[in-house]
Amino acid sequence: MISELSLGVLCREEAIAAPERTSSEKRTGTIRYMIDQGVNFINLGHPLLFKNPETACEYVKNALDGGYREKVKLAINVPTHRVSSQQELSNSLAAQLELFGLDSVDFCVLDGVNRFNWAALKSIGISAWVESISASRISSHAGIAFHDDPHYLKDINGTYPHWAFVQMELSLLDYKHHPGAGGFKFTQEYNNGVIAAGITKSGRLLKNIPENVEDVLENAQVKQSPEERCVKWVLAFEEVSSAQLSIESECPTTKHAQRYLRYAEDVTPGEPDVWESLDAARIRDAYYANRDYLCTSCYCCMPCAVGIDAPRIIELVNDGKMFSNSAIPKLQYSIERHQDIECLQCGLCNKHCPKRLPIQKIVLDASCAYAQK
Repeated sequence: MISELSLGVLCREEAIAAPERTSSEKRTGTIRYMIDQGVNFINLGHPLLFKNPETACEYVKNALDGGYREKVKLAINVPTHRVSSQQELSNSLAAQLELFGLDSVDFCVLDGVNRFNWAALKSIGISAWVESISASRISSHAGIAFHDDPHYLKDINGTYPHWAFVQMELSLLDYKHHPGAGGFKFTQEYNNGVIAAGITKSGRLLKNIPENVEDVLENAQVKQSPEERCVKWVLAFEEVSSAQLSIESECPTTKHAQRYLRYAEDVTPGEPDVWESLDAARIRDAYYANRDYLCTSCYCCMPCAVGIDAPRIIELVNDGKMFSNSAIPKLQYSIERHQDIECLQCGLCNKHCPKRLPIQKIVLDASCAYAQK
C-alpha cells in the first residue's frame, strides 16, 4: 500500500535549478522527516539528467542510510523515448542502480509512455523484458509514467496486465488532458494504482502567478493557498493512490513537508465538491487564456511523414507561454528527443489542421528555441 503522499527526488526541475538553493543536509533531513511521518514511496527521479549524477545522488543515498531504505519502496525511471532494444532499457536501469548503490529496486517505471513509443516498446518485447527483471529480482514490480489520451491505456494494459500503477501528471490544469481524470476508467478496469505527479506543475502553480489568474483566485468560492488547493484537489479523487511531491518544488524543507502533510490529513476522499470544481475550472480557463495556440491535440495533423509529434511540441510551447518560463519545456523537448527529427517543410500539417494553426512554423520555431546546441 503506497502512502497518500509520496516523494519525488532528482526531478526535472531539480536538474534545472541550482542545487545550492537548499543544502544537501536539509534535503536529507526532509526525506527522513517524511519517512518518519509515514511516507513510504520515493521516486528516484532522473539522475542521468544531471551534469554530475554521482554528486546529485549523494543526498538521497545519505537519507536512505541508517535503516531508512528498509522503510520505503523505491522506484527507478527508465526512459522510453526512441528506445530500440531491450538492452537499452537494461543499461539505463543498471546505470541508475549503480548510482544509488542498489542491487535491486521495488518498482521499475517506464517513463514517458505514449501512443508512439508504446508501439516501439511492443516491438522489442516489453512484456518479456519486464518479466525478466522481475524473475532476476532486479525489480519487484513495474509501472508506467503515461502521457497521452486515456484510451491508449487499454492496449497498454491488454499487452501487459500486471502494471502496479500508472503515474500521470494530474493538476488543476490537467483535469481533462493526457490522460487527466479520463484515465481513471482504465486504471480502475485493470486495477492499476494511480500516482499523481506534477500536482503543482513543478511549482509553477505556486509562484509568479499571472495577473488574470490572481483575479480568479481572489474571487474563488473556496479560499485556500495555492499549495493547499493543488494537493487537496488531487487527493479528493478517490482513484488517486498517492500524490507525489517534489523535493525541489514542493518540499525543500521540513516546514514545507509539515504543511503538505497537514493538508493531506484534511482531505475527504471523493470527487472535489461543486465549488472546488468550479474554482478549478475558472483557474484552468485563466491559465489556458495565456496560451499562444489553441491546439486541442486532435492529431488531425498526424501522422507526420518523418514522425514529428507536432501536438506535443505545441503543448510544450504553450506550457512555456502559460508560465512565462521555457526552462522546463526546453528540457522536456530534449528528453523526448524532438530535436532528432528534421522537418521536411512539406506543409501537410498546416493543411490538415482544422484550426488552421501555422504548425510548420511552430515546429521550426520550437526547434530553434529548444533544441540543444
